[in-house]
Amino acid sequence: MRRCGLSAFLILSPTITLGQVVPVEPHLCGRAKAAIAAAMLKQPGGGLAAPEMAGAEDTDVLHYHLDIELDPAWRWIGGSNTMTVRSLVSDLTSFEFRLYNGYTISAVTVGGNPATWQRLDYATVAVTLDRPYGVGEEFVLRVDYHTPPGAPVSGGLVFGDHGGHPLIWSHSQPWFAFTWWPGKDYLPDKTTADLWFTVPDTMRVASNGVLLGVDEVALGQLRYRWKTMYPTADYLYCIGATNYDLVETTWEYGGRQMPIQLFVYPESNVPVNVNTWLANTLFLSVHSDLYGMYPFVDEKYGMCQTGFGGGMEHQTMTSQGGFWEYITIHEAAHQWWGDSVGCATWHDIWLSEGFATYAEALFYEHVPGGQGETWLHLWMSFRRPQNVDGTVYCYDISDPNRVFDSNLSYTKAAWVLHMLRHVVGTETYFNILAAYRAEFEGRAALTDDFQRICEAVSGRDLDWFFAEWIYQRGMPRYRVAWQEHLVDGKPYVELYVRQTHTVFWPTYTMPIDIEVTTPGGTNTHLIWSDARSEHHLFPIDQPGVSSLVLDPKPWILRDETTTQSFPDGPPKIVTLAPAPEQTVPAATVPAVEVVFHKDVVVDAGHFALVGQRGGPVALTLAYDPNRYAATLTPQQPLKSDTYTLTVADAIVDVAAGLKLDGELTRPWGLDPLPSGDGAAGGAAVSRFVVTQTGDVNCDGLVDRDDVNPFVLALANPPEYEASYAGCPIVNADINGDGRVDFGDINPFVVLLGGR
Repeated sequence: MRRCGLSAFLILSPTITLGQVVPVEPHLCGRAKAAIAAAMLKQPGGGLAAPEMAGAEDTDVLHYHLDIELDPAWRWIGGSNTMTVRSLVSDLTSFEFRLYNGYTISAVTVGGNPATWQRLDYATVAVTLDRPYGVGEEFVLRVDYHTPPGAPVSGGLVFGDHGGHPLIWSHSQPWFAFTWWPGKDYLPDKTTADLWFTVPDTMRVASNGVLLGVDEVALGQLRYRWKTMYPTADYLYCIGATNYDLVETTWEYGGRQMPIQLFVYPESNVPVNVNTWLANTLFLSVHSDLYGMYPFVDEKYGMCQTGFGGGMEHQTMTSQGGFWEYITIHEAAHQWWGDSVGCATWHDIWLSEGFATYAEALFYEHVPGGQGETWLHLWMSFRRPQNVDGTVYCYDISDPNRVFDSNLSYTKAAWVLHMLRHVVGTETYFNILAAYRAEFEGRAALTDDFQRICEAVSGRDLDWFFAEWIYQRGMPRYRVAWQEHLVDGKPYVELYVRQTHTVFWPTYTMPIDIEVTTPGGTNTHLIWSDARSEHHLFPIDQPGVSSLVLDPKPWILRDETTTQSFPDGPPKIVTLAPAPEQTVPAATVPAVEVVFHKDVVVDAGHFALVGQRGGPVALTLAYDPNRYAATLTPQQPLKSDTYTLTVADAIVDVAAGLKLDGELTRPWGLDPLPSGDGAAGGAAVSRFVVTQTGDVNCDGLVDRDDVNPFVLALANPPEYEASYAGCPIVNADINGDGRVDFGDINPFVVLLGGR
């Protein structure tokens, strides 16, 4: 593995204590997978695109029984695959499978009888079934095939050697299973399988699932019978065969026990290597803590050493070319994300690789004895993509370099999940993962499926997030400036944020943490940024800001933040009395007050107060330019009612003539004050409720006319609220215990009697 000094990562020592820092280059798995896939595409029959087979959605392959012999001396494969297939449509008369045309097909049978078949192209074979099959009916199709003499196989199966010993290993991702065995090779389909491999008796075979037995089938030949009952995608079936040493241990978790099986070259069987792989007992436990029990606990977790220059997450049997810790963590996480829950198309590869890459950071965050969130953000700093001028969603899947792009499918995708976590909150993020796994375990998902689950669990519309981070290019670059204000004796900071990245990338909508340090300490504030240029205002504990840092952790994939001189921003409202949605007794509201954060030009026409029952309220305006406060005094005392106050954006500041930034709507419950969405223009609309105990009909009097509405409020609150719209039902809470019930009857009688 070539090392470079681009970044560093923390590595666990063989005793599982945090140790040295060693260099790491951009994600090795993506580069290795892209390289091997690109090499396959250059071979005869390699193809230039993902397979497209007619009628692929018409059938569901339930089970494979692959029974093949492999001869490393002659680089020869021969044997059969028996497929159990279920029809999903009525009158199914044909079935297509894939097998590279470099092989000789010696027989195809359906139900044990010879079937008619024809080769459609270099990869696809169409079989005419023995009869039409209806919905839910099953048939058994067997393909016998072998390598022609003198024509060695190439592609997803590699014949090689290590240290002078023959080596056989497979790598079928993304769509190269057809280069070494016949199957449907359709990504959304998952099957169970019996995997029988006959090899020279000098070799030991590693594969998926559980080893049922080893048979001596001929002099000098052994047959290894592996079996998995977990649904598996075709590209995740594998073989590794050589003179392996087998190292075994047991993983214990949640009252369960499961074997860990490591297939290692004898020359690599040294403690520093083996202990890195044996650390899977820790890796699987931390992943299980985060995502739920290891998905294949009834079988095993295995690893086999191969000639692959990275790691490949074959289900229950990871293939790996070395003993890198972070890749071992990454591939173990794939058993959850990529294997148990797969991606339904190669366009959605980020659902596999991005999840496993972020799992590296989550592991270091949660490893026992670690430094928690500090290590999370440290690891994500090492996982920054070097190029973001591309989309996480893979539009072009004809190029394996794009499918397995380390910058987009791995590291930018991991950052998407990191940012999503901050957007929805950590607890909600892991609830999303739990729901995602629950729905798609043993199946495959689309990006749309994941978005749907994110929105359902969080209760939020996240289309904006997926649009800018999954389907569009780039990342934001921010420029900031700030200025302090003292309003009514309270300190505030006004922050100017500008997005300065290219206009060919989106304007990003993101919640952003702002860390402010004053003599009183350091506090974090949250702003909502959704425009190219914005002014935000928030209160601070003390005057005298010594530093202001945007996104200090960081939680956002962004370019370096720069500073500039502060430009004037629009006026904002810092105080409304009564406050938005506040409920207040009538006697406490002699006037309504609006306080701005800077001096403004106002007149009475800029304000409107309307009762839901009583209509417009006449107001007298007084403005204090020292406090920037507008006092609105009703010409008649306010009766019990629900009121709406509107402050028009025709108000401008004295300094620059900028219109009021008055909006009080905030995403996801953020404080409505100070007002504004960051840009000049926008009225403030605030609602408050004025109450008067006993005035249940809201006519300004407490008298016998309140008896019937009181009875209605007591007996049928929804009907009361419909009949007396705007009249607060709290007026019927005579005893003030927060409930309208029979306990209010006697106090109501006493109240009326005293009138």
